[in-house]
Amino acid sequence: MNERHLRSAQPSDAFVCVLLLNSTQEPHFSTTTRKFVSALTDDDSRYSVTEQNGCVTGLSSFWSPEFHPSHAWIGLHLHPDHRNDDTVSDLLHHQAERARAAGHSHLWVSFREDYASAWPDLATLGFQEVHRTFGGGFHLNSWQADTTQLETRLHQEGYEIHLAASLQHDTRIQNLYQLVRDEKVSAPPTIPPANEVMVDEDTLWDSAFTVLWHDEIVGIALPEKARLGAWNAVLVVHPEHRRNGLATALLANVARSLQTHGLSFLNVAGVVRDTAYLGMLQRLGAKIEPDWVAWELKI
Repeated sequence: MNERHLRSAQPSDAFVCVLLLNSTQEPHFSTTTRKFVSALTDDDSRYSVTEQNGCVTGLSSFWSPEFHPSHAWIGLHLHPDHRNDDTVSDLLHHQAERARAAGHSHLWVSFREDYASAWPDLATLGFQEVHRTFGGGFHLNSWQADTTQLETRLHQEGYEIHLAASLQHDTRIQNLYQLVRDEKVSAPPTIPPANEVMVDEDTLWDSAFTVLWHDEIVGIALPEKARLGAWNAVLVVHPEHRRNGLATALLANVARSLQTHGLSFLNVAGVVRDTAYLGMLQRLGAKIEPDWVAWELKI
């Protein structure tokens, strides 16, 4: 017979108390829980837990992506009271065995930098940091940036900024893209190489802009529809015309056009080492989130 009794909450109850508070006060918590129940019902093989004395002490996820056969993507989520015991090693050993059985040579994890304190010390577990990316964007409901002086100067120097829709199939755009395609962010396995062809079905050509220099297309900004409203899928400036403000002017025009069309957010992302791009975004008023840090472990 199960006995119940009432007592005062203790410090050791804090973690479970937070879960109970969130389950009744945070709508996204209940939504996420319902989705997780569905995931465990449909395919519980992706998730494993450790437990001690009937209590769950850790959770790990496993994904074997077809598009990158050498890496298995895992999550390591530990109960705060079990971050310094054998919980993480048990989960890591289990997932390494699964990865080897699936033919993988590496484990892969990533998380936002401000969540690092909740994760185990991956370096001590043998992981190596591979790359850092940033995300964020422009909240278009309140965003404003005046690039009038910049665009006036560019016009005086012979640059012309135009809507790109009428040039969608212009070979000059594809030639420009091919010129810089290899410079685009590629950080396997999470960020694949840039597509060979720039255009796809989700691009928003009505809000795309090009820069012409005499009869040459030297820049383009082409947003793409996504879950976050829109994101700048392509931002290209010819190498011989960089550091002159063309990217700033292009992106500002895209943002203003998306505002006009009623979109509320323009998402942007990149690698931290691209300081020129990051600086340009910040000057235009983008809100940049903490870095996402990616780690891998050879097994």
